[in-house]
Amino acid sequence: MSTASNPRHTLIVGLGNPILGDDGVGWRVAEEVSRRSGIPVGDAPLHSPQTSRREPVTIECYSLAGLSLMERLIGYDRVILIDALNTGQHEQGAVVCFTLAEMDDLTCGHSASAHDVSLKQALKLGRSMGEPLPEDAQVHVVAVEAQHVYDFQESLSPAIAAAVPLAAQKALDLLQSA
Repeated sequence: MSTASNPRHTLIVGLGNPILGDDGVGWRVAEEVSRRSGIPVGDAPLHSPQTSRREPVTIECYSLAGLSLMERLIGYDRVILIDALNTGQHEQGAVVCFTLAEMDDLTCGHSASAHDVSLKQALKLGRSMGEPLPEDAQVHVVAVEAQHVYDFQESLSPAIAAAVPLAAQKALDLLQSA
């Protein structure tokens, strides 16, 4: 459990590509979380034993996945990932929350390249090498169902833009539930 002298270190990550339409929703939500919380979006250094002192909460925006994303999670106790989700199982703009532990590892056993490593597999690999990484149950996902994730534009579609405040509130609620 957290104490004042040993706070839990949480990383909030907006994922996606801000120039690919609705795929940029993770960045927009992270920026809204930053605006509401007063925590600036910053450039956190990669973890190393010499620079292990971190702020209790860091907000970042990345266009990363797999092994590259895993490297950015080293040293954090808890992570809140915010991203677009394209399953076709929800209405456009629906906000869905779950943990990595609740998610199937769809690439497990099907990857032919290190570029295809899922976050679940990357975290497992990092932990096996002794890296201080959050457990899957401590990696929370706030996802917005989005269909137009390959449109070359910087704006969000109306349904996805309308979901940004709701997704930001979900992320803030998760942050407060520590």
